[in-house]
Amino acid sequence: MTDASALPTSAAATHRVHGSAPRRAIALLAAVSAIAIALLVSSPEASTLAVTSSDAELVMLLRFMAAVKALLALVALGVSVWRLGFPASPALKVAYTLAPALMCAAPVVIWQMADVAFGAGLFHAGFVLLLLALYADRGQAVELAKSAALKLRRA
Repeated sequence: MTDASALPTSAAATHRVHGSAPRRAIALLAAVSAIAIALLVSSPEASTLAVTSSDAELVMLLRFMAAVKALLALVALGVSVWRLGFPASPALKVAYTLAPALMCAAPVVIWQMADVAFGAGLFHAGFVLLLLALYADRGQAVELAKSAALKLRRA
């Protein structure tokens, strides 16, 4: 039998043993939300009209920007899924779920060229929400990142 005072009390020690199920649920929820947002605002006719009426170089530039935003959104999703593998407050769970969902929906909307400004707004709203969540979570997240880095060094 172990003494309760000898047990580690850090946030990393409170990591859930079966953390992959909540992580998968969060990733799935973010993906479904992103697809739903993109489908709600997309219109094939408007997209085709926007592409044909725009300059080819502008379309290429905006689609490149959409691809870059997609990469950033995937990084944000990865950070959020990693962070939600540890205990967090309900408000942080919502922020870490909604932020990557908005950021993942934005490149789809921008790629379709129908409403580029709305897509940019989605991306930046998700980015600001993620930054606010990271700011609110700064002490806990730093401690978790340090413990994860120590585990990697030991391995």
